[in-house]
Amino acid sequence: MIWIGVFGLLMLLISVLMIARPNLWIDLALKFSRLKYMHLLEILIRLLFGVTFVNYGSETDYPILIEYMGYLLLAVGAGLLLTPPSQHRRFAIWAITKVGRGFRIAGLGSLVFGGFLIYVALSTG
Repeated sequence: MIWIGVFGLLMLLISVLMIARPNLWIDLALKFSRLKYMHLLEILIRLLFGVTFVNYGSETDYPILIEYMGYLLLAVGAGLLLTPPSQHRRFAIWAITKVGRGFRIAGLGSLVFGGFLIYVALSTG
């Protein structure tokens, strides 16, 4: 259960940065997108949290939602496994530059969702 809370906490921290300093977030995201290990790291993170959500979702107060999110993360991770790193990098850079200041709005949604995941992790007994 702790890993669901860790995921939520990471989302909260990133969300605050997206809301408070969207230009800084854009710069950091672009730098990360250009790193050679970005593709592998994104795959590993999605697969790790996907497995975690699927394995522990049934122990939460929202098992269907948490397990579904886990399967979604696993599907995205599997899709990224089939995507060449150069195309993933190109898409990431395109998406970051296209969204631009929309990161502030996305950060609000992410903040709420991160808080929900922390709630789920703490409320499940």
